[in-house]
Amino acid sequence: MSHRKGKSYAALAAVGALLAGVTACGDDSESGDGSVTLRMAWWGNDSRHELTQEAIALFEEKNPGIQVEPEYTDFTPYYDRLTTQVASREAPDVFAIEIRRLGEFSDNEILADLTDRLDTADLDPNVLASGVVNDQQVGIPTGANTFSLMANTAVFDEAGVELPDDTSWTWDDYLEVSQQISEATGDAYGSQPSFNDAFLKIFAEQHGEQMYTEDGIGLSEDTLVEWFELQLEHQDSGAAPDAALSAELGSAVENALVATNDGAFGMWWSNQLSAISISSGESIELLRFPTAPGAEASGMFLQPSMYWSSYAGTEHPEEAALLIDFLVNDPEAGAILGSDRGLPINSTVLESIQADLPEADVASLEFFNEIAGELSAAPTAPPLGAGDIPDMLERYGQEVLFGNQSPREAASAFLAEADSTLG
Repeated sequence: MSHRKGKSYAALAAVGALLAGVTACGDDSESGDGSVTLRMAWWGNDSRHELTQEAIALFEEKNPGIQVEPEYTDFTPYYDRLTTQVASREAPDVFAIEIRRLGEFSDNEILADLTDRLDTADLDPNVLASGVVNDQQVGIPTGANTFSLMANTAVFDEAGVELPDDTSWTWDDYLEVSQQISEATGDAYGSQPSFNDAFLKIFAEQHGEQMYTEDGIGLSEDTLVEWFELQLEHQDSGAAPDAALSAELGSAVENALVATNDGAFGMWWSNQLSAISISSGESIELLRFPTAPGAEASGMFLQPSMYWSSYAGTEHPEEAALLIDFLVNDPEAGAILGSDRGLPINSTVLESIQADLPEADVASLEFFNEIAGELSAAPTAPPLGAGDIPDMLERYGQEVLFGNQSPREAASAFLAEADSTLG
């Protein structure tokens, strides 16, 4: 076991034993007036916190016997806090979780089985199935999005370059257009590096490989080398920023070059379109990813933005399931939450709020419909330790961009570390 693996989820390894016979959940108890108190945790920004608390207030109004205590942070400390709470048997009754963590939490019997505990009739069955681990429905998707290429049309106009035909373009075309943008503008870049694992998953599937298998990483070293080389070629040709600027930009959406009108292309989740559009003040187009020669699949997929899960040790499983049911099935809750956690996968809720969706959400929905027949199946929970993979990819990617490692050296080292991390 590597140090990184131990740091990220070693505390979870003993949780199964801690949960044996557990009947209490910290402060999760009945208050003096006989009402049930549920604790609910999530991560996000101030806007998400406000929307979620507004939805909670509506839930409490509709369910006067239940009170909900919110617990929220930004993303960085979220899992450390949640893991500590679980280990001390004080986890929230309901909490948000991402797909990278679904397997490791479920494997330690932390997540309650929600099968038949709430109404799933109107939920997209393919996306819903991504929350199943070991034949148990341990996660209910909050909504769906897709990792996509975004194009800032104002930068294209400034460069005098036309948007590409995204139904037929290749990675060579992507590089060529990006170079044209950088050369024509002089003060904007064609592309921005992305070491997001969703990008690598798409790239791997175009090469006939899977990002993960049941045992660990499924892609070959050669495919990973080609992925690193692609990004290095963009940098070396001037199509993308130099290594220092790329490192400074990082992976924060507020620094996205397409959002600051300093770049033509960027790779981001579709539910980030609104924030990027507002920041840029320009029209941002969603595009399909370029494809590898001979690719039989686009590699693109719908993925839950996150899931709602319930703690296996909760004293109030029925009320916890009722809260999750409300969040994903109630049209009024859907109207409040909108697409903050992805476009609703409940067809009835989506239909009820569609007329009032912001322009960016309408564009996302139209894009979903356009590429529906080209999508791969929604991913399932990856192996234990997958939560460490994004940071690892970013770290080795920066080593390549700064010239500290060749693409081959970085690919080999990444696969060795990933092998010791995934379990």
